[in-house]
Amino acid sequence: MTIHRSRPRLADLLRADVTRLAAAFAGPDGRSTWVYRLLAALLQEKRGCERYRTRILYCPPLGLLRRGRPDAGSPAAFLHDFWRREVWRERGALARARLLGALLLWPAVVALTAVWFTSLHGRAVARRTGKGRARQLAEQLRLAATHDVLPPWYYVFELFDAELARRAGSYLHRFETKGGLFRFVREEPGAGEERLTLSDKLRFAARCRERDLPCAPVLLRAAPGARPSAATGAGPALGDQDLFVKPAAGRGGLGVECWRREGAGRWRRDDGVVLTHAGLLAHLARLGELAPHLVQPRLVNHPDLLDLCNGALSTVRVMTVADGCGGFEVTHAVLRMALGPGKAVDNFHSGGIAAAVDLRTGMLGAATDVGLRPDVGWCEIHPDTHAKIRGRPLPCWWETLALARRAHAAFPRWAVIGWDIAILADGPVLIEGNGGPDVDILQRCYRQPLGDSRFGELLRSHVRRVLPARSVASGCSGP
Repeated sequence: MTIHRSRPRLADLLRADVTRLAAAFAGPDGRSTWVYRLLAALLQEKRGCERYRTRILYCPPLGLLRRGRPDAGSPAAFLHDFWRREVWRERGALARARLLGALLLWPAVVALTAVWFTSLHGRAVARRTGKGRARQLAEQLRLAATHDVLPPWYYVFELFDAELARRAGSYLHRFETKGGLFRFVREEPGAGEERLTLSDKLRFAARCRERDLPCAPVLLRAAPGARPSAATGAGPALGDQDLFVKPAAGRGGLGVECWRREGAGRWRRDDGVVLTHAGLLAHLARLGELAPHLVQPRLVNHPDLLDLCNGALSTVRVMTVADGCGGFEVTHAVLRMALGPGKAVDNFHSGGIAAAVDLRTGMLGAATDVGLRPDVGWCEIHPDTHAKIRGRPLPCWWETLALARRAHAAFPRWAVIGWDIAILADGPVLIEGNGGPDVDILQRCYRQPLGDSRFGELLRSHVRRVLPARSVASGCSGP
């Protein structure tokens, strides 16, 4: 067994406990099991339809029936309208008929989901705002019908707050960004190799070395049909250090292992398993037969951050967007922290917390989880370590911003990249780059929609630039 998995429980599903569900449905190689894929298939359009650059994630939104205005005045309105138009334009008559059929299920799906999440969070929100469950339920249905906000995101974005609800139309949704917008702005001629370089961790490390960018080194690579070998061609020596093992194509921190050096030639995993040098190489070979895995030295945060890390490496997610003039602009940043005992990663969607960073000062705001656990809420101190979060300055902040800009310049074909950067004692280092970064973590932590922020403005300019000629002819070019 290569990762710590919990047994799937109906209670976890009913509570929408994303932390336990992610672990329960993870395969032994850190990838999704058939159970997870089956659940995803119920919520997501078939991935095999690669001829479409727009995909339908979750239940098709009612907004697909609305015809947007070509002269929509805000970046958010333009982006919403563009995605809706492209969904219809790319599909033929049969696919459009299937979409219309799926939309007939919209009232039932949204109503049931709203009832479900109101039962989970209604009491806590009622205590906080004075709004009863019936009113919360009505607001969810109204926002779903008018702004395509699915019920879970009513709680994630805290749209029960009247001020935030007034800006509901400016939020960018996961089904729009990952379902099409990010694909449009990155799928340019000749960009295929660039995408592979960013997503493949070995190629990513090689590019960073070429450009003199500090990044987490890769010691060994284990792959099917081959013995573990050093990424740089040397022998498979693990060195006298703690180690971090992860799937080469893993996501969300699934499948990771932390091995701590324990005496001469011995390592102990977090679950107590102890292996010698030879035993660990054999274990890595077995992992490699399941899926490619990488071995890296276990990095340790800057001393000023250790009391926030809770035993795992904390990283800063820095969002950069090409400005169209040869530069790369940082629009948002959040610090991610592990929560709970025995965590090896700080992943936000696997139970961690995150705090928005003031770009001008490097100061942290209050931290929060993804928004689906009422027991966490907003934290000015770390719930586990009791260290101060809000108002705390990050060390090496200007160096971190400079590294993110330099890193994006090394991958110039990407319009948007979300960087994971670890701040160590000797400065920031790149962990990885994400060409389809999550936007929920930013909108949740900043308590602001991205659609009409600087991020939305820049994304609109990129969509306009790659707008197909046929869409321009149909009046979909926006303002």
